[in-house]
Amino acid sequence: EKELMSLDPHPDFRLWLTAEPHPKFTAILLQSSLKVTYEAPAGLKKNLQRTLDSWSPEMMAKGNQVSRAQALFVLAWTHAVLQERRTYIPQGWSKFYEFSYADLKAGADIIDRLFTIAGGGEVKWDFVVGLFASAIYGGRVDNVWDGRVLMSYLELFFSSEIIGGKKPPARHLAPNLALPTTVNYQDYYNVVNALPDEDEPHQFGLPANIERSRQRINSTRVIHQLKVLMRSEELVGRFDRE
Repeated sequence: EKELMSLDPHPDFRLWLTAEPHPKFTAILLQSSLKVTYEAPAGLKKNLQRTLDSWSPEMMAKGNQVSRAQALFVLAWTHAVLQERRTYIPQGWSKFYEFSYADLKAGADIIDRLFTIAGGGEVKWDFVVGLFASAIYGGRVDNVWDGRVLMSYLELFFSSEIIGGKKPPARHLAPNLALPTTVNYQDYYNVVNALPDEDEPHQFGLPANIERSRQRINSTRVIHQLKVLMRSEELVGRFDRE
């Protein structure tokens, strides 16, 4: 950063920097730059694929604990649902919450630590739900209704009825989606690959006609942005004439 600030570059000089998210990336350099961000493809399937791509077979198979591998996959599913539900604002969430990879990583660390402490014993899922609802995902939620939705998801997904180890689960994570009873990384990837490419509103507990509402809201936003742009061009033209 100091070296860049000390340069006397040619007027046509441009510097392109490529970076991944990093806590030590200097805010001053970021603020003085034009930003171009990569927006990941939307959808539960793509979201889960990105998560599993960031994990390794060794991570899933650690300790040869089936319940642990299932819990990690349930975390990935929960994270995907919470993120993709933002597609349906304000019905899905009241606002855009910054559920990020850092939340996913923190959740995975908690699951790993709890299973290490349990040593093959039973993990208290109400404790996991409380941590996620209060400290990780819930820490970003500031709306009472959104908090209830979040808690409903956590209580539904993180339970012994779904995460049952080698026993057949009492409930499925989603319709036609049964958790593998192994620690094999590929088995979980196969579950993700079998998902449809397009999400349906019912996957988020939302009515089928919500898609029409979303399109109407998006159209209103586009019209508003066009009006703002036209207004800006009008002001610039007036400034030039004066």
